[in-house]
Amino acid sequence: MIELAVIKKNIETIQKNIEAAAARSGRNSSDVTLMAVTKTKPAAVVSNLLEAGIRCFGENYPDETAGKIDAFRADPAARLAMIGHLQSRKAKIVADLFDEFHSLDRLEIAEKLETLCTERNRNMPVMIECNVGNEDSKSGWHFTDESVPDNFLEDFEKISQMPHLDVKGLMILPPYAEEAEINRKYFIRTRKIAEYLNHYCGAHITELSMGTSSDYTAAVEEGATIIRIGTALVGPRDYSGKKLEVSS
Repeated sequence: MIELAVIKKNIETIQKNIEAAAARSGRNSSDVTLMAVTKTKPAAVVSNLLEAGIRCFGENYPDETAGKIDAFRADPAARLAMIGHLQSRKAKIVADLFDEFHSLDRLEIAEKLETLCTERNRNMPVMIECNVGNEDSKSGWHFTDESVPDNFLEDFEKISQMPHLDVKGLMILPPYAEEAEINRKYFIRTRKIAEYLNHYCGAHITELSMGTSSDYTAAVEEGATIIRIGTALVGPRDYSGKKLEVSS
């Protein structure tokens, strides 16, 4: 397991990179939140991250998260977001245990969560997942070019009107690239989508979740407000012995 001292050193490195990237684009580094991606990591790693000052967490697998929820709840200030594809039958876990949902990828799951949140008398901040690379292997609304497709706008309007879902922003996972610079065009595209929604659709998009361990500096330069860091913060993921969840 990764030690606390190593985590603190990694955080220091990442924060310096954020500050440099923000300065290059005339932004304030305090406007960028470092989210720790802790999927496949044990509760002890979560505890170390809390000890190191991290308060924003992202998890991909509801069942796994449920098994270590006490670690997240050890600090009332910690915020836990679901950032992976959500099966409809697992939506109840998200409604019960997660503070936010950052990978809302289809109207069906929005309707399911709205029903669950209504039953629980709670509001849930959500982020819309945009498939800006138009990849069939990934979830989210597909964007084939710079335009905003009609089907996305129709679904976005329906979701925006759901009283218990609070649309805060957009989330993307661009195509894998060896060099961060290759993904810059996707970060720019996402920022432009948010600007379009705010200007023409009366939306209030304030958050852009984009950028991971390999490309977060370019994402910050192009407007990311949340960067999702796993490997660069807590080391490679360990899938040994884990049965990955598949869509129902």
